[in-house]
Amino acid sequence: MLRPGPPRSPKGANRPELPRRAERERQRHRRPLRLTGLRMRLLAAFAAVALLTSAAVTGVSYVLTRTSLMNRINETSMQQFNAAVNQNLTDLLDAKPSSSANLVNLAGNLATAGGNDWVLYQDQMTPGTTKPTLGYDSVPANLRAAAKKSVAWERTKVNGVPYLIIGSSVQPNGLEVYDFVSLEPQQEDLDRLAQNSAIASAVAIAISLALGLLASRGVLLPLRRLGIAARRLGAGSLDTRVEVRGNDEVADVSRTFNETADALERSIAELRSLEASSRRFVADVSHELRTPLTAMTAVTDMLEEATDVGDESAPAAQLIVTETRRLARLVEDLMEVSRFDAGTAELRREDVDLVELVHGCLDARGWTGRVALNVPEQLVVAVDQRRIDVIVANMVGNAIKHGGDGPVELAIGVRPPNLLLEVRDHGPGIPPDALEHIFERFYKADKARGRSEGSGLGLSIAFENAHIHGGELGGGNHPEGGAVFTLRLPLQEQKAHV
Repeated sequence: MLRPGPPRSPKGANRPELPRRAERERQRHRRPLRLTGLRMRLLAAFAAVALLTSAAVTGVSYVLTRTSLMNRINETSMQQFNAAVNQNLTDLLDAKPSSSANLVNLAGNLATAGGNDWVLYQDQMTPGTTKPTLGYDSVPANLRAAAKKSVAWERTKVNGVPYLIIGSSVQPNGLEVYDFVSLEPQQEDLDRLAQNSAIASAVAIAISLALGLLASRGVLLPLRRLGIAARRLGAGSLDTRVEVRGNDEVADVSRTFNETADALERSIAELRSLEASSRRFVADVSHELRTPLTAMTAVTDMLEEATDVGDESAPAAQLIVTETRRLARLVEDLMEVSRFDAGTAELRREDVDLVELVHGCLDARGWTGRVALNVPEQLVVAVDQRRIDVIVANMVGNAIKHGGDGPVELAIGVRPPNLLLEVRDHGPGIPPDALEHIFERFYKADKARGRSEGSGLGLSIAFENAHIHGGELGGGNHPEGGAVFTLRLPLQEQKAHV
């Protein structure tokens, strides 16, 4: 079933509500910080730049510092290794594979001369070492092979401790000498450097976020003002303007908004002036036509009752009577429409029996025998009796006129929170392309219908009368065929008794 749009307020009736409506719109659009919002994207951009910059600076600094430190340790350790070996070279050359005790003594002499920890090995003898946790097995195999040819070095971890191992072979006795230089102090320094760099990066990111907040505020605040102004303009405050600051892109947008608002205000003012002139014209014409039509109606009533009209003049006289009455109804409809447009239509509620009101409407128009009723015995409601009569007459009259020879059904019921009055016919129904236009003024679904079949204002007036009651009038096609129109009235303000 067709669902018409929200009730249309009389023109000009809601203008004092514009400031409050704009405030409600602003409160409704004041949303929490969104992850996909412009502010979050700006903050993410600032944080990403700060993070990448800090990571690049920290990484380069760490690599350069570590390389420089390791090179310096290598040079110093190599010098100490050569000095210690040269100082004990005679004993090393005289060393023979007599016992492991000799190797331990030589390792101690080297430790005294060069510091660090030493490991000596000769002819598969038990190695001599200055530290029980170090041994010949602690030396990487590739370093052993290289040390037999010349002085070689390698950085590795032994039992989780980083070492620089320098090794060489003393010829001709083949004594292998290895110097274990602990890199643990340097590793601690590098760890502190990385920790301090991470702290500095976090501080840099925090500062960038603060700067991002300031920058986003400078960008988003004008945009927020533009958004509020646009919502106020959309709510009807056509005098809304925004303050233009600076000469940047946001200022250009603000100027464009103000220029658009000026043009819109002028256009709306012209349209309102034309609309007011049109309403006055319709009201004035309807009012001016009403007086002569009253006299013409009286004359046509007399003409209809006259018995001395000849046979040849009878069709002409009947045509005059019919067209005069049609013109009178059209003038009354136009006056009613002008009252809705001007916002002067009044609702006079009174407690009436809706069932009795429907019976009276059908009896007054001679439709009692043509409409099948499905109504309760009594239903007392607070409505404007005259306007409900107009709605029912239009709904039933439309069903009788376009429903063919099939029956017309009228049902009344209560379905909280609404009171329902439904009229259905068994005709061809409403064309699909006409469904959204059936309540428009002067609209006729069948363009070929004669002008004597109505002005096209009936359903529009019924629609307005439903809205002035706080309800709605909908129309559409029944699933089993035919058209169906439903009047819904809210029960909150009714005194209903079934």
